[in-house]
Amino acid sequence: MTMLLSSLQVLLSICSLALAATIKGKLELGPFEITNRAVVNTHFKLYSVGNNSFEPFAAEAQISDVNGSFVFTDVPVLPQVNSSTYYVLHSLSLDFNLKPNRILIELTNVGEGEPTIKAYKNIFGKEYFPSPEIMYPERLEEIAAYPYITISTINKAPLRMYVQQRNVGMFQSGPLASIVNSKYKMAGVITVIMMLLFPMVLEKLDPETAKAVKEERIRKQREKYETKKVEQNSSSAD
Repeated sequence: MTMLLSSLQVLLSICSLALAATIKGKLELGPFEITNRAVVNTHFKLYSVGNNSFEPFAAEAQISDVNGSFVFTDVPVLPQVNSSTYYVLHSLSLDFNLKPNRILIELTNVGEGEPTIKAYKNIFGKEYFPSPEIMYPERLEEIAAYPYITISTINKAPLRMYVQQRNVGMFQSGPLASIVNSKYKMAGVITVIMMLLFPMVLEKLDPETAKAVKEERIRKQREKYETKKVEQNSSSAD
């Protein structure tokens, strides 16, 4: 009895493996690289649609390597030969606008070997799900499913500003910010500061030179004063 139960368990496990598929995908970012941020902020969801005899299936996958690969394993397939099982692959990202955003996946049980996989990209406003209520559904455009389903980007989404500062710093707004953000104003401020500090620095480093510079400045001021006084006397004499 125990051997019979073990044989049944092995047979059931083999059947379950035979009625499961593996769906592979790849995210291609073009000029952008696969970073840790992209891995964390990008998700792929797979869920079953249509009238299936098994329990509703849902799974989620993330990027597994630097090439952008992701995979869904043990995806259930209907046991009837030539029957099709349908799933929808939904791509989500906080950093990129992905296309196709939704993909209809058709898994067909061919009896022997792996189930065949077909993928159709969703067009906005069109739905093609297996349902007896839709007699003439619009056909979606088929895309390559082997060796993997390719998902790319439309363009990079703008950065989300979840937190905004109410009180900005004095170097971000106001007169100081205008000086800091302008290289010409900053150069002028540095020049004025250097002119004010130069005499004190020179006096500390070379007292004799500082004394000579000071005497020269006094002499020039005296000459300027005497020249001005002579001009005033000449104008008075005239």
